[in-house]
Amino acid sequence: MAALQPRRSGTHPVVYEVAGGNHVTILLDRDETQTSVDVIEVLAQPGGGPPPHRHAFGEWFRVLAGELTLCEARDGTVVCTAVLASGDSVWVPPWTVHGTLNLAATPTRFEVAGIPGAMSAYFAEAGIEVADEQTLSKTDPPGPSAVEAIAARWGIEFWTGPIDATPITR
Repeated sequence: MAALQPRRSGTHPVVYEVAGGNHVTILLDRDETQTSVDVIEVLAQPGGGPPPHRHAFGEWFRVLAGELTLCEARDGTVVCTAVLASGDSVWVPPWTVHGTLNLAATPTRFEVAGIPGAMSAYFAEAGIEVADEQTLSKTDPPGPSAVEAIAARWGIEFWTGPIDATPITR
């Protein structure tokens, strides 16, 4: 039996800046769980969010502060379907086309647990490591074409169909 490896408070987590100036903090790396699960915290700036996509792992989202708009594929178009506020959560099953957007005027903070874990490895490639979530990197994180190739390595497929990002009200 392997020894348990406690994570001590005060341990500096790894933080990545990703396209759009958003920051991803790795709270639980996939390597710590033999790829069973990973957990990230995202600080999404207004207008931030990944393009709609799908993947083999499921994700549980929980909003910590602000509002997060959830998008889903409906009748061949990705549309905004719900606005999540602080404390709200949602489970996104594997291979479900989805997206998350911060359509608010202020930053949004949320956690995501991925089962099995793949997100932490994806962000290690798709982001630029920075000191903390307030720090911007000196170089731009990988852009759309590079991110698409990185995503493909981790089984993430970006939506290529129409998108209607018209905001909805809560």
